[in-house]
Amino acid sequence: MQRVSFLVVCVVMAFASLALGYEPQDIYAEPNCAIVSDHTRMFRDISDPTHYWICPEGQEKASYIQCPPNEAFMEAPQKCVVWEEWKWVEPYTK
Repeated sequence: MQRVSFLVVCVVMAFASLALGYEPQDIYAEPNCAIVSDHTRMFRDISDPTHYWICPEGQEKASYIQCPPNEAFMEAPQKCVVWEEWKWVEPYTK
C-alpha cells in the first residue's frame, strides 16, 4: 500500500510541475526560445562549460555556441573566460 501511495504522490507532483510551467532554462538545459524576451542573454550549459546557448530573435531553436579554445563560459559576466578565471557556480533551480 505504501508503494502505491508513493507512486500516486510522484505522479501528482509530476503533473503539478508541468502545470506550473516548468521551463528548461531553470536547470540550464537548452532554453525555450518561445518565452525568452532578452535575445542577448546567454544560457550556460552545466554539463559542458565550454559551450553556451543563445536564442536569436525570430528563431525557435536555440543556438549552441562553443567558446574559443582554452576558455569556458561564465554566466555572471555573460562571456567566455580563460580557464584560470573560470569558477564553478551552483546552478539556480526553482
